[in-house]
Order: sequence, then structure tokens, then C-alpha cells
Amino acid sequence: MTLTLPGLRAFVAVARTGSFSAAARQLDVRQPTVSESVRRLEAAAGRPLLVRNRERAELTDLGRRILAHAVAAVDAADELEGLLDGASRPFTVGFLGEAAAGRTRELLDLVQAHVTGDVRLRRYDFDDPSCGLLDGHCDLAIVWPPLDAPGLGMVTVSSDRRCVALPATDPLARRSEVAPAELGGRTWVVPRTGDVAYAGFRHPSAVGVAHVAGTVPSGSLEETLELVAAGRGCALASTSTDEHYARSNVVIVPLAGDVRCTVALAWRAADRRPAVRGVAEDAARLFGGTPPGTGRAAGDEGGAAWDGCTSSTWTGR
Repeated sequence: MTLTLPGLRAFVAVARTGSFSAAARQLDVRQPTVSESVRRLEAAAGRPLLVRNRERAELTDLGRRILAHAVAAVDAADELEGLLDGASRPFTVGFLGEAAAGRTRELLDLVQAHVTGDVRLRRYDFDDPSCGLLDGHCDLAIVWPPLDAPGLGMVTVSSDRRCVALPATDPLARRSEVAPAELGGRTWVVPRTGDVAYAGFRHPSAVGVAHVAGTVPSGSLEETLELVAAGRGCALASTSTDEHYARSNVVIVPLAGDVRCTVALAWRAADRRPAVRGVAEDAARLFGGTPPGTGRAAGDEGGAAWDGCTSSTWTGR
């Protein structure tokens, strides 16, 4: 069996994007090249790694197990290429919109304590709620679970109250809080994303809205708020949305019942670099979680310890 780095990169890209054509665009190669690379990897495995359907390519159980190792191999190759070039690549922390909230500075201080080189922040939108972890572009990420992302470990760093973003002209915009049962019959702005778990969490049905008149897809938090301001619909948000992304003609109203979401620090479970391990362990201690490798992360109901190969399962309450 011969494994090639381009083959592993192709498999990782398809697993991340859910599409052979999108993977080809990401890698800047032709789609048949991606298809052949994945076919050869599947031939070596002796079983399918991806199930193709009309909408997207989804990982099989074996594919999920292999993905974490494939990402680790691609990471190692990237690091080696950086060393051969005379310098390692910058340590990058991805973040998703309001997920960063007020913890960004504290988390970056933790990172800088373990990394001697350049540390960079990279912003992501709804198309990649794992913030570059699955495709190896980021070393750590500040995310808003839940995610359908195999091979990630997470530790909760904060909790935030869930809200609804309403046009200022909506009668409920004058309320101090609003119950989900009062939000039926409206059009909702929802994330345009291939992550099923994240899309479900951001759908109004996740907070108990019984009747949804329609949905409008959005690629980013900023686009979501602009659509709300334009009267195209309302959207789920958080108190951090109001604090960091204020928009004229948009009012952020808390949901009744103290419905909450969580912000988490995430990493690839197969990534054993001392800097990544050190930041994750420090974050667990600082924010009250369980250090990776010793048990479940704080707030983790499905559980992915450091040595685990499946992502944490979250309720977002």
C-alpha cells in the first residue's frame, strides 16, 4: 500500500467540504484528480471511506476514523515543509464570529505562553464552523458547538444566553425577552453550511419555534444581521452578538427561559504537539474543565478526551 500526501490532502478536502468539486477548487486541481486520489485511498483501505449522494459526500465510519489520522499526517507534512524552508509556519487560531466574545484575549495569552513564534488570528464564517481545524489551516479554534466534526477535542470556555435578532420594526423588538412560542410564523435567516449539527443548532426549531414560515440562507454573521436589518427575516443570535456586532435597525432580544449556548476551545484530538496540548490543558484548568487526556471536557456530554477520535457532543443549553 502506497500513501501519497496529495491523496491524503484530497481526502481531507472532500471530507471537509462534502464535495469533490469544492475540494478541487480548494486544492486548485481538476476534479478527476481528486476523485482518483480518493479512489486509490479507498482501494488501499479495501472499503469505502465516503458515501456519495446527490447532495454531498459523507464519511463512512471507517472514513471518520481515518480522517483524524489523515489530517495529522497533512499537518506533519506542512510542519516539515516549513522547517525545510527554514522557518515553521505561524501558529494560527481560528475563530467564528461572536464565538470569540470576551475570551479571545485570555485564550491568546495562553497560546503565547506556549508558542515562541508568530501567533495569528483567522476569521471564519458559516461554511467552516470548525474554523480551519479539519483542513489543517488552523492549530486551535474558538468555536460555537455543536459541530459535526470528527476527531476534535473541546473544552468549554464560556456560556452565553441565546437571543433572537429582530428587525427594529417587529412588535417583539420592544420586549425585554421573548418566548420561542411567540416567534412562530416568521421567516428565519439560517447559516449556509454543510455542517449538519451546526445548522441544526442554528435553526429556530432547536429552541422550540414550532412553525417556520420559510428560511433565507446566509454565509456569515454580518450577512445575517444585514438581512435582518433589511426585513428579510429574524435569526438566532446571542448576547455576544449584541455586544460585538451592533447593527442599526436590528434589536437583539434574549429568549425566555435562559436558553444558552457555549463557546469552546477546540483542537484536533490527534495533534500531540506540546504547544497545542499545553494550551488545551491550561484552558481546561482556567475555565473549569477537565484537562485533556484525563476525562471529558467541561460541558462535554459525548466526551472526547485528548486521545479520542470523535468530536464532543453538545446540547448548547
